[in-house]
Amino acid sequence: MADFKSTTDFQISSISITSADGSKSYDIKNLVQIFTYVESTNFAFLMATMSVVDSGGLINSMPIQGGEVVRINIKTSINPSGQEYTLRIWKIGNRYVKNQDQSYTLGLVSEEALNNECVRVEVPIQGKPDEIITKLLKEYIKTNKTINTEPCLFEAKLIATRKRVFDIAAMLMTKAVPNSQQSINTTTSQQKSSTATQAQEQLVGGSAGFFFWENKRGFNFYSVDTLCSNTATERYNIKPWGPYVEKLANLDDGADDRFTISNITFDSEIDLVAGLRLGRYSTKMCFFNYSTGQYDEYVYNMKTAFDDMKHLGNQEEPSTVKLSSDKTLADYPTKIISVLLDHETWYNEAKPASPYAKDGAESPSPYSDRHLECAAQSIARYQTLSNQRVTVVIPGNSEICAGDRIDIRITNKLPSSIAKDDPYDPEYSGIYLIMEVTHSYDTLVGTNGKFMTTLRLARDTHGIKNRVSNHGN
Repeated sequence: MADFKSTTDFQISSISITSADGSKSYDIKNLVQIFTYVESTNFAFLMATMSVVDSGGLINSMPIQGGEVVRINIKTSINPSGQEYTLRIWKIGNRYVKNQDQSYTLGLVSEEALNNECVRVEVPIQGKPDEIITKLLKEYIKTNKTINTEPCLFEAKLIATRKRVFDIAAMLMTKAVPNSQQSINTTTSQQKSSTATQAQEQLVGGSAGFFFWENKRGFNFYSVDTLCSNTATERYNIKPWGPYVEKLANLDDGADDRFTISNITFDSEIDLVAGLRLGRYSTKMCFFNYSTGQYDEYVYNMKTAFDDMKHLGNQEEPSTVKLSSDKTLADYPTKIISVLLDHETWYNEAKPASPYAKDGAESPSPYSDRHLECAAQSIARYQTLSNQRVTVVIPGNSEICAGDRIDIRITNKLPSSIAKDDPYDPEYSGIYLIMEVTHSYDTLVGTNGKFMTTLRLARDTHGIKNRVSNHGN
């Protein structure tokens, strides 16, 4: 803080642009007006934009053709030693020319994003999803960055059909089951064995679904469950940021201004129709094994699966809306999934390749079809994160990454006489998952510029830990 008068001040130490072949390099620090850097759990690579005012004809004299390396070093109050970004140009847009001056926007991405467009996987790949992704990033993308992954259950084998690496990762995300679900899936298999004659009433539980994304710490492949866990040791030891507090404009309580919230917007909270159509509360899965002719139906509902999941809030049961004294929306499957099971493709033995005891499995295929453990589970798990969607703007913090968690405290909106003993909203305050982070460095504001961070947050349940939530059935 000693070098900065405000929590939003920043100082650009250097910005250089180097041609793709490394033969030319220019210092463009004085040409840049706004630099915006973005990480998102929904994107496999880093993104940024840079607004440039070019009166020296850099775009023609260099010339900028795409693929150039841009290196940025920026000092802030949170990181006085300097935050470094290394990206490559992929696009020039919004170019405006008048007399001798011109301005344009450079689109920047991480180098791996360009490499991904240039390679295709042509050989069969096998292994657990986390192993496959690690191998593809090293052998095809040739990345030297850290790769953080979570162990998965169940091996897979597939023919890549010349897909790109990030496309394969996107396909594996929805099929991956975290290793923490092992005991749950074993129980589920036993239940299936005991209820095989009651197809309409067979229940399946568990949780599935991963995110694959890049942040400044490297590439990450983690389950939704782990990202929603409040046990730091179950992830990569990143504790929740904050608490960041919504501070009233006329209140001066001596709090650190770096940890205040400038703006809060609730983007999405309740949408029953969308939730019903997407199977958030209950889904019926219809499986047909075309190798054996066997047909089964299973029901996955949020009431039975809720305890299999980890949660950011403190609800003791899911919000599935009661329709009567003993029925909720979770009792009515509103989405039907039809799946063709294929256990036999990579199996040459005479006995059944199915991994389930009810099918007579003794030595099942290691590459058997695991849609029963992931098809409905991943859909429902992703959908739980739309329970609360919030956008908050805070003083710039370059250390915050997509995939981290943050503790926010929102002022209680009840009358002062009621809220005096409970200053923060007990339902909407608490820990959220950071789905996307945008760091904006604007040199045009003030004498030292303005650095702000915009966070797009999500949460699957309401409430603050260690306090009973009013939400749920």
